[in-house]
Amino acid sequence: MSSTGATTSTSRIERFRKSVSEDFTTTTWVLIPLGIGINAIGGFIASTLKLPLFMDNIGTMLIGILAGPWAAALTGGLANLVQAMLGNPVQLAFMPVPVAIGLVTGFLARRGWFDSVKKTIVPAIVLTIVATIIATPIVVLVFGGVTSSGTSLVTATLVATGRSLVESAATAQLAVEFVDKGGSAFVAYFIGKSVPSRYLPPQGQDIYS
Repeated sequence: MSSTGATTSTSRIERFRKSVSEDFTTTTWVLIPLGIGINAIGGFIASTLKLPLFMDNIGTMLIGILAGPWAAALTGGLANLVQAMLGNPVQLAFMPVPVAIGLVTGFLARRGWFDSVKKTIVPAIVLTIVATIIATPIVVLVFGGVTSSGTSLVTATLVATGRSLVESAATAQLAVEFVDKGGSAFVAYFIGKSVPSRYLPPQGQDIYS
């Protein structure tokens, strides 16, 4: 490898390290447990009531908006682990979903897509698509279309109309994610907006200033 190539590679690694380290301020470490708690409470309510929603990524999105993608990915992964330990082991299989949600939310926030209510429409749509693409194969291949969430009721209804399992699971997932992830994006935005600026990490201060 040439010296120029080695220098470029080292520069990219340093930029990546800086990007990650910028997420984890003291304020961020304080907020991460809050994000995990919001996810756990929302997921518990949805699971207990068998709602055709998940409600377990609001905290992840909040950290993505306030702190950045890496902190949000950690929040999402840990939140799923906590929910699994609290009696919902199905969450372990879906861990790639909140991690991806955290990354996408954080990167979109850094590019200004959570600067206003109107702009938040774009993240709401993007997050819906991301969650659907990742979750549908897990639902079909790992659980055969049936999980402990209320989404299974929607899938079963569609299968009963003569549609294939894959089509039914994908349609149900998209419909539910549109409401769940789309709505969660706006909820996270408004929660972040309500936090006093002195308690926000640098990214959150930039967004809500």
